[in-house]
Amino acid sequence: MKIEVNLNESYTILHPRPVVLICVKDKDGKINVMSCSWITPVSDEPPLIAISLWTKGYTHKVIDETKEFTVNIPSSKLKKQVWLAGTKSGGKIDKTKILDLKFTPSKTVSVPSIEDCIGILECKVKERILLNEQILYIAEVQKAYADENLFKNRMWSDDASVLLHTGGKIFSIPKTV
Repeated sequence: MKIEVNLNESYTILHPRPVVLICVKDKDGKINVMSCSWITPVSDEPPLIAISLWTKGYTHKVIDETKEFTVNIPSSKLKKQVWLAGTKSGGKIDKTKILDLKFTPSKTVSVPSIEDCIGILECKVKERILLNEQILYIAEVQKAYADENLFKNRMWSDDASVLLHTGGKIFSIPKTV
């Protein structure tokens, strides 16, 4: 037997999903980090991804201003930082002071990458689509990096312990079956 799920919460059926840290830098040089699990690849050639962000959030305002961001793939070791980045507003506080993360310059965008993460995508926005309370950004991946010890044969090893968001405060990691 199946239960009916509230339509406003139907997206939760698609969880667990990989959670990433989106990093932006405004025109004044302020860096912000937010957690995001509404992300997906949408094209191979050119390599495009889509992220969906809330219209009232600070990160989307910076992306609208600069047209670039980095996607940083955390391991489970960064669960605390992922939670904080997703529950605090960058418009109200400087998250870089509470997240205890190391940043490194990117090669193709002015936004830094998070050194502590196991994978990184440097991205430039190609399209912006307003969808109700969300903005869908389609971005072209300029460069991609992955930890050589954890990413082999085009896939993460179990040791990577890629963090998945299950819902609320619950996270999990995938295992090969």
